[in-house]
Amino acid sequence: MLDAHQLLWTQIAAGFCLLICGAVLFNLMRMRGLMQAARDWDKVEGVITVSGVDQPPQHASDDLNDATPIIRYRYRAGGRDLESDQVAIGGQPMMTRVLAGKLVGRYPVGAHVDVYVDPKNPEQALLEPAEPRNITASVALAIAFGLAAAVLIAHSIAGHVLYTSKGVPLFLFPLPILALLGAISGVVAFFRARQRASASMQWPTTAGIVTACDVIEEAIAEKSDDKSVVAPKMIHRYQLDLRYAYRVDKRDFVGTEAHWGMTAIYGRRDVAEKAAGRYHRGQAVTVSYDPERPGTAVLEPDRREGSSAPLVLAAICAVIGGIFSAFFILVGFD
Repeated sequence: MLDAHQLLWTQIAAGFCLLICGAVLFNLMRMRGLMQAARDWDKVEGVITVSGVDQPPQHASDDLNDATPIIRYRYRAGGRDLESDQVAIGGQPMMTRVLAGKLVGRYPVGAHVDVYVDPKNPEQALLEPAEPRNITASVALAIAFGLAAAVLIAHSIAGHVLYTSKGVPLFLFPLPILALLGAISGVVAFFRARQRASASMQWPTTAGIVTACDVIEEAIAEKSDDKSVVAPKMIHRYQLDLRYAYRVDKRDFVGTEAHWGMTAIYGRRDVAEKAAGRYHRGQAVTVSYDPERPGTAVLEPDRREGSSAPLVLAAICAVIGGIFSAFFILVGFD
């Protein structure tokens, strides 16, 4: 049984988790409404004035989300010259230096871009109204805090920690649910990517030119439970930094996708350099772009290396969820 002090703190924790879950769900609904409204916003010409990455001077590992892309643009709406730094709905999340560099690389200083402006409030503008940020993280946060709130509320009502007849705590039962939700998300991501890849085969094309095709080296600090280790071992991995410029309807765009699928990560520099050899600076290329969102483009729509990765992750999550479910059914109950 929970004593009065423990019961009070359980109720406070339940209320806190419920409040966080409600706030996240409210923000998700607000973002959804903004996405729908942004479809009817005015489209005007803008110019990129600032494009860079804000990162701390001290940096321990390249897999840390400690970099923020800074993109500012100037546009004219409602008879006024305005500036904004909003790229997509949800703001700019912290990300790794490589991802931040790739994002700002799409918006070089001086590029002429489409700016989507709220006609009711011209100071509210976006560059990518159909690309919300933080959606996945927000959904995961809402689910986690919602499940935690449900468990704590059940404990508060019962007045004690709930167990199965064989002594397994009930708060462990959300684990298979989370794993199965991960599997469903992976399957959905796979079929969405497959649908986009098939559609891209019919997209219009335009001439482009490769502006960069370099190998990026990342130094990742190896995780260790040994607290006495002062300087962790660094693991080096490599990615391609491909950029190509193209124009659609007098607007400048920079693409980064050579083909659909997850970004390839290499363990050896020579292998990465061989992959980078497919393109070189100044090379003329044919760019397939989405006619509804010209900023979405690809060079090789029929090449799909790494496209099965979401399905593999979904299978792993499904196996983990199945193991947890079988354990709780066989061990947790009589």
